Amino acid sequence: MGTRADFYIGRGKEAEWLGSIAWDGSEVDAQIRQCQSPEAFRHAVEAFLAERDDATLPKDGWPWPWEDSQTTDYAWAFDE
Repeated sequence: MGTRADFYIGRGKEAEWLGSIAWDGSEVDAQIRQCQSPEAFRHAVEAFLAERDDATLPKDGWPWPWEDSQTTDYAWAFDE
């Protein structure tokens, strides 16, 4: 079983979900962790997800059998 992660702009019910990964959710690029703007975070997450075989994007639908990220192992978010 993998360590799952979801990626967001913002937090809470109004957050924008950018995508998810099914494996190694604790191991995201330093570029994602160091972003200073929502635009930079979005770009870094999109680039990161594009290189992965286990990524799910919003166009693909929510990947988990649970309703939100409270059960996901990691939730990475940019929140000003």
